Amino acid sequence: MSEGGAVRPAEISDIEELVAMWTRYMRVHALNPAYRRIRDDALDIRGRLFRRHIEEATSAVFVLEAEDGGLDGMIVCLVEENEPLFEPRRYVRIQTPFVRREVRRRGYLRRLLQATFEWATDWDIDEVRLFLGADNLIANAVAEDLGFEPIEVVRRFPLRPEPKTNWED
Repeated sequence: MSEGGAVRPAEISDIEELVAMWTRYMRVHALNPAYRRIRDDALDIRGRLFRRHIEEATSAVFVLEAEDGGLDGMIVCLVEENEPLFEPRRYVRIQTPFVRREVRRRGYLRRLLQATFEWATDWDIDEVRLFLGADNLIANAVAEDLGFEPIEVVRRFPLRPEPKTNWED
């Protein structure tokens, strides 16, 4: 049994549990318009993406170990090229930061972010960008408390009527 709260790079053997956490993440954010139209094969695709992020040098997945040996959290980070007009030329994109509700408020998100910051520093990158839903007021407030500043808001305009989300039961 591992000590809860330890952060480590994800392994291929973690993919099934990562996909389960991603599913929980998607259900929590099911009202976000970006997540309304999930493909039927989304879980398979997400599993392949986790594998790629674990195996490729320019991306990483960090996980938070649970006391029972499972996982209590995750964060995905990848090196991205910035728009050619702007500095920095590259940054680390942070996506899908997630800590299970039952273990929140213990500093675990900070630990996941610290692993990401160290990984970015190893890549000689001096900026990370955390992508959050504009509708997620709590996550945005937490991000600002952690020192992230907002730099843009992406808005969408659907050109066709949309069906109900696949996550609605």
